[in-house]
Amino acid sequence: MTTLPAATASAGIPVPVLCAAPVVLAGLGFAVAPAPYAVAAAVLAVIGAVFPATLATWGTGLVIALAQLLHPATAAADLRPYVVLALVHALHVLGGLCLVLPRRGRVQLRALARPARRWLVVQLIAQPVLAAALLAQQAPLRTLLPATAVVVVTAACAIAVVILLRALAGRR
Repeated sequence: MTTLPAATASAGIPVPVLCAAPVVLAGLGFAVAPAPYAVAAAVLAVIGAVFPATLATWGTGLVIALAQLLHPATAAADLRPYVVLALVHALHVLGGLCLVLPRRGRVQLRALARPARRWLVVQLIAQPVLAAALLAQQAPLRTLLPATAVVVVTAACAIAVVILLRALAGRR
């Protein structure tokens, strides 16, 4: 008779801790949004952490994104749009996870690797596209660059990421 190895669980965190992560991320809202908007985002994040079905986590992202519209952005001088893009996307991912995970459960850290990888892949495409869009909106370049330039840059970034992912998958 052979004995089976004992099942070992990898490190895990309680789901409420994962659902509290948007509250921490909303704290970054104080760095990128004016105080009244950052406070509203923090309140929505707390509501979303306690009651995920209210979809308040997405409200947090919406408030932070709309507060970004108060600041004119330039491609090189201001990092705020890039931080807001990554922050709102992270809020979206965490909000979705908190909706589907059982409230009293635990989630293994390995289970979070795939959503984190997808978040990174989207950011690898979205951040250069945002940079191109911010660069294209500047007055001297607006007359030189057609609107299709943003589409071309988006396609180039998407192709580069696909090639990179296939190369990494070939190494496994």
